[in-house]
Amino acid sequence: MADYKQFYRSIDKAILDERLCEPFRAADVQSACHEYTLPQCRSILSKYVQGNPAGNMEVFQRVDRGAYKRLPFYVKRDSYVDLLEPIFLPKDPVSNDIINYFSSLLRVLGMEDKGWDPYAESRAVLNDLNGFFNLELPRKWFHNPDETQWRLGLLIYTHIVEMDAPYEVLLNLLRFRTGGGYSPTPYFDYLSKAEQKAFKKRGVSTGRKIEIIKALSEATGLGVGSIFDDFYNNKLRNAISHSDYILTENGFRCRGGISGNKGFEISFEELDQILLSAKAFIAAFFSIEQSARRAWGDQAGRAIPYDARYKGMMEVLSDRDGLMCGFKIHWPNGSESTYRRTEDGIDMQNCMLSIPHRTLDLMVGMYARDPGVFSPLVEKDGLPVYTNREGSVTPLEWPGDGSLD
Repeated sequence: MADYKQFYRSIDKAILDERLCEPFRAADVQSACHEYTLPQCRSILSKYVQGNPAGNMEVFQRVDRGAYKRLPFYVKRDSYVDLLEPIFLPKDPVSNDIINYFSSLLRVLGMEDKGWDPYAESRAVLNDLNGFFNLELPRKWFHNPDETQWRLGLLIYTHIVEMDAPYEVLLNLLRFRTGGGYSPTPYFDYLSKAEQKAFKKRGVSTGRKIEIIKALSEATGLGVGSIFDDFYNNKLRNAISHSDYILTENGFRCRGGISGNKGFEISFEELDQILLSAKAFIAAFFSIEQSARRAWGDQAGRAIPYDARYKGMMEVLSDRDGLMCGFKIHWPNGSESTYRRTEDGIDMQNCMLSIPHRTLDLMVGMYARDPGVFSPLVEKDGLPVYTNREGSVTPLEWPGDGSLD
């Protein structure tokens, strides 16, 4: 079976080149996209149509018997997932210190009690707002439902582009890839001296965050930064944030301040593409973030060797949904270093952020007075003593039962 993503892209290009019009039939697609046979076109269109009984990805909408239109959101989201995957699931999570990689995924800040993580609230806000698009709005309260949906879309857009977490996670994952370490303020190292001086008062603008991400993305040879070209528009963001706009019959119009000399317009067609791309980006971010944490959550219960000198063994911690929520390093002198993020807050034991070192410092406990060759933490004539993994009484022995090689 041909790849539905490539099939969709072929259709997209044919429509852009005016070789195909919507709605289209299988025969129309085959005439415009000669690389596919007529049976292939029929099969793919029916297999990936909206509401298909097999539960496959929905990328086409049936508008009449045998006639289809594109559903661009899902393919756009998948294309973003493809761009994000190399940094969320790196082939080499070890060489630049896996602690920095885990810190990036978990957004390590420090000790927090319940109710201090805005990331979960941001997801809830977006889900709530998006839920309105599935409702039939009563005209008694909403005199023009179409305009209401555009207004909701603009609120979703500003929430997406102003969220801190996605930018911070992306930049830290890019820093990890380049060996730049982890920082709760990942932009600071890339600011000019003047920008660093003003950082405490002004922070970093959204546009500047994106500039830094794009620069680091190019340096790593990845296309992550190109995602923002599809939807980030600073003039649009500013107009919505300051309520300096109206909706007309043709689209979005901003006066551009009192004088109006910075006014601009965006057609509904262009605005639709911007909003769709923004929603596809945040959906892709949430999806790949969950996929990465689930992949590591599947490693929970194993003992993964960490630090060949000190002979620590890492245990990945997972939550009730099977997602990685932290890690625990078992040291051979019976001590532990733990970081765990849950809905009830953050638990940190024998570890702390080190901004100067751009990492999470781990405390290893007492050193041996007369260490042997095994580890500086174990006496010359002694044996390593590890604490048990959570939910297990099986003693740990170096190098454990898991490997990242």
